[in-house]
Amino acid sequence: MGLREPDGTARRRQLNRRSGILLALLLVVGTTVACGDELDHNAPSGEVVIYTSMPESVVNRLAGVIERRFPDLDGNYWVPLGSGITVRVERGRTGDIQRRIADEVATGGTKADIIWLAEPSTYETYKDMGLLASYRPPADAPLPESYVDPDGFYVAGRIISMVIASNTALRAEPPADWPDLHEIERTAFPGPESGAARATISALLAKYGPEFFDAFAAAGGTSVASNGAARDGVAAGDFEAVAVLDYMARQARANGEGIDFAFPAGGTVLIPSPIAILADAPNPDAARVVVDFILSRSGQEIVVELGSFYPARSDVAPPEGAPPLDSITALEVDWKALADDTAAISTMWTEVFGQEAPSP
Repeated sequence: MGLREPDGTARRRQLNRRSGILLALLLVVGTTVACGDELDHNAPSGEVVIYTSMPESVVNRLAGVIERRFPDLDGNYWVPLGSGITVRVERGRTGDIQRRIADEVATGGTKADIIWLAEPSTYETYKDMGLLASYRPPADAPLPESYVDPDGFYVAGRIISMVIASNTALRAEPPADWPDLHEIERTAFPGPESGAARATISALLAKYGPEFFDAFAAAGGTSVASNGAARDGVAAGDFEAVAVLDYMARQARANGEGIDFAFPAGGTVLIPSPIAILADAPNPDAARVVVDFILSRSGQEIVVELGSFYPARSDVAPPEGAPPLDSITALEVDWKALADDTAAISTMWTEVFGQEAPSP
C-alpha cells in the first residue's frame, strides 16, 4: 500500500496543475492578442504632431478620436505596456503655418509630422523643395483621381469651397452669383493669405478678369482678415453678403445665426484640402497610421460629423442637407500655376484694396 497524502495535498496539487494550465492559456492568448491589429506593440506609437489650418475645435476633437482608436495598452497584465499614439495639434492660419515651416527649414528642419492646410498650391511648392514624404492612400479607399497627387506626396482629407452668404434680416435670399456682389454696398471677401480664398480669387480672375475685383471694391466691397471674420461680420449685420467657406456658412445656419448661403451659379472652386507627411517627420510610421485612419471610411465619417466638411471618399455621404458635389458647378484651378502666382495675387489685392494683404 502506498503512503497516504496529508489531507488537502492532492486537492492543492490539482489546483496548482489547473492554475498552470490556465496561466499557459493566458500567455498564449496574450501573445496572440498582442500580435493582433488592436494590441500590436510592434505597431507605430508615440506622439504625432500636426500643423494645420483646420478649425481648432474640429481638429482637437479628431485628435481625441485618434488617440482613443490607438490607445495605450496598460491594464492587460500579460501584454507589455505600450505607448499608444498621441496627437499634438499646432493650429494656425495658412500664412502662419507657411512662415513657421519656412523658419524651421532655415534653422535645421521641420518639427511636424503632418501638415493639413486648405489647398494644394502650397504642397506643390513644398514638393519641389523636397519637404514632403512619399505617401499613397490605402488601396481600397475610393478617392477620385483628382484628389490624389499623381506624384504621390499628398492626398485630399476633406473638400471645401467658397460660397456667397447673406444676412437673412437684411436680404430675403443670398446673391445667386459672384457678379451680384457688385450690386450690394456692404460686402466682404477674405484676403489671399487664406488658401481657400486665394484659390477662389485666382479662379474668379481667370473667369471674369482683373476688373471683377475693381468693380467689387468700387461698389463698396472690402477685404477682411479671414473666413471667420467674413462669417462673423455677415452674422452681425456688418455686411449684407460675403464670400465665405461653405462649412462655416452651413454650421452658422444650423446654429440659427441668421445666415443663408448659396453655391454661385457661375461656379466655385471645389478645393481638395490636402494632408501630407513631411519628409523629415520625427515619427513617420505613426504619422502614416494617423493619415490612413483619417482616410478610412470611419475617419471620413468623423470628419463630416465634426466639421460639416465634404468627405474625400466617394462612399461617405456629404453633410446633411448639402448638395452632392457633382451638382455644383466647379471652376478649374491649376494648382502648380497658383503656387507660382501667389505673390502676384497678393500684389493685386494690395493695389485694389489699398492695404497689405490680410493674414488669414
